[in-house]
Amino acid sequence: MRTAFPFLLRTLLCLASLFLTVAFPAPAQETSSDTTIVGAWSAEEDYFRPVIRFERATDGSLVAFLAGNAQEKGAPFSRTRRRDDSLFLQSDRMSVRFRGLASVEDRVIEGTWVQGERSANLTLTPVEEAAADQKASTTPSRPQHPEKPYPYRTEEVTFKSDADGATLAGTLSIPSEDGRHPAVVLLQGSGENGRDYTYRGHKFFLVLADHLTRQGIAVLRYDLRGAGKSEGRLSGATLEDLAQDTVSALRLLKEQPSVDPTRVGLIGHSMGGMIAPRIHDQFEQTAFLVLLAPPSLPGHQVLSQQKARIAEAAGASPAEVDSIRKQSRQVFEVIRSDRDSADVASQLRPIMREGGARNDRLQLRVEANTSPWFRDFARYDPRPALRQVDVPILAFFGGRDLLVPPPQNAPPMRAALTESPSDRVSVRVLEELNHRMQPSKTEQSSEVREIETTVAPEVLEQLTKWIRENVGFE
Repeated sequence: MRTAFPFLLRTLLCLASLFLTVAFPAPAQETSSDTTIVGAWSAEEDYFRPVIRFERATDGSLVAFLAGNAQEKGAPFSRTRRRDDSLFLQSDRMSVRFRGLASVEDRVIEGTWVQGERSANLTLTPVEEAAADQKASTTPSRPQHPEKPYPYRTEEVTFKSDADGATLAGTLSIPSEDGRHPAVVLLQGSGENGRDYTYRGHKFFLVLADHLTRQGIAVLRYDLRGAGKSEGRLSGATLEDLAQDTVSALRLLKEQPSVDPTRVGLIGHSMGGMIAPRIHDQFEQTAFLVLLAPPSLPGHQVLSQQKARIAEAAGASPAEVDSIRKQSRQVFEVIRSDRDSADVASQLRPIMREGGARNDRLQLRVEANTSPWFRDFARYDPRPALRQVDVPILAFFGGRDLLVPPPQNAPPMRAALTESPSDRVSVRVLEELNHRMQPSKTEQSSEVREIETTVAPEVLEQLTKWIRENVGFE
């Protein structure tokens, strides 16, 4: 039980990753004739789950890439060296070094990961590839993932963030029909997420964008700062910086000749749904808002209960759940204080150490919890912005969502929107769905990989119908 709870919390909260998956120049590598480690390897650690992919270059040299999941190729290391059982990897861009020993017989690579002044012990094991040796796939099919050629146009776009000038990159999909179309920007939840918003093999935003574009709605989805081809660093950004990134995306979308600027909306998931009303109210007007699994109370109130709910669902005893809940309250009391980050870090270390955090993980946890955007998220109350919404707004909650459960979040959402000027408000709870708007049976995150459906058809159908009714089509 010990290893499951922290890892599930890290996975479900989608905390910032410790590495970037961006494009770099081709790295210099050393030649080795060994091919036993070619393929993808992953570490399933409490707060860090990198995937390292080894490939053969045309000259026979071994090349390593770092990715967030087994579906991505990732970013190349600057240096890869394999000598007998010893392995050394280095990324100059990410200030990363990994030294390890590869056991061919045991199919394991054990070593130490160093990033800046941080270090952690990692155990890498092979990732099963869907097409390896033409064997039957161990990865469930993803029938909703579209395949090219698409029946619409797509364009790669870049734009400068209003926050700090960082260049962000994304994909614009445009209906093939002539005319000016309604459009949306898609905004992900927390973490260094790429434009497809991939999680356990599911490309949430790729499926959503494909569906909407086929229905006549243009869609812009983009890599969050520090992910994919976007510049910047998530760890140093504030919640307002992320909001300004989205503002820049909205303005780019409104400038497109195939888009009607008076019918541009925003669809946000989880944290994205939490800040979408603020973006509309304070920074850039939108024609409509759609919120998917949005926290509707101050972030610390939602987050402080998450770990306990996950542990309880996984079978923890009442005493264990109470202990987890107590520690979470202590952690968030410190995080949402006005102390500076250094003071907060010093306060967090003994709390986390008492909660069982190992020394090699402690600093990673502290840094994740003291990042500016996470502290902002913990303190942010979405209800004032919800009370100011003056455009059509739709909110979906999944009845089996452990992270943003409807009993906690749907009532304050309804109460706040009742006070708003908008006369077109709909808050819906879809009982059989999880946090990612998928049909779910067990409420466990481990189930997500086995689910074939990426987005429940009822969500896609209701969403499209609602946009048509409230925005209108030419």
